[in-house]
Amino acid sequence: GGPTVVREFLKAGLIDELHVAIAPILLGQGIRLWDGLRGFERGYGVTAEVAESGITHVTFSRATADADRSGHQPR
Repeated sequence: GGPTVVREFLKAGLIDELHVAIAPILLGQGIRLWDGLRGFERGYGVTAEVAESGITHVTFSRATADADRSGHQPR
């Protein structure tokens, strides 16, 4: 798993919903999740919320024409 697998799944359009928690700390170097994904968010609704702890929660939800009348996305 990890960011490389997530990136490949995003490129292939295989992810319907993604929740990313962004913590305001510096961890050092690593594999960057967003490299090579410019514009992927166009097919997603994006919401963000900042918790009291300072963590930012960003949720990407695929926009589909298959949403039922109540507005819920199919799983």
